[in-house]
Amino acid sequence: MLEFEHLIQINDPEAPHIPFMSRKQLWEGLVFRARHPGHFTPTLECSVTELTEDGFIRVLGFGEHSLRDRVVLVNEREIRTRPAEEEPVLFAESITRIEEPAPGHLFVRFLYRRDSGNEPGGMNVDEYLKQAYVENDRTAIRLLRKFAEEGLPGESSWLQ
Repeated sequence: MLEFEHLIQINDPEAPHIPFMSRKQLWEGLVFRARHPGHFTPTLECSVTELTEDGFIRVLGFGEHSLRDRVVLVNEREIRTRPAEEEPVLFAESITRIEEPAPGHLFVRFLYRRDSGNEPGGMNVDEYLKQAYVENDRTAIRLLRKFAEEGLPGESSWLQ
């Protein structure tokens, strides 16, 4: 099992060159990413198949493969994803959590847990997966900063 986490700082009052993002903008942007991941990873297709009381079910398609995820939105603070099936082909879950240790000091903690890609005697696939997750999250935060300044792609709201 691959398990890891990393933290990205969103606001730094001591670095005025970094555009300020409100907690609301950050939350709405993270929800937008969960609902429309293709805006962040163009090779990924997504369709929301069911709205639930606390989130939604989505199908992620990449090439010939697809995964069905349950996404839970928790108190405008946390987004949890996990397989919608009881016995998924690939187990992968994540938590994206907004942290604010002091007013205006926003961070996002990304936690991942998934089946290992390593095989005995093979290369360390998990290290590549970690690097890919971290780079994908950094790119997403850069795009969310841009969207906060310029608006989201398309004519709809953040929460399409």
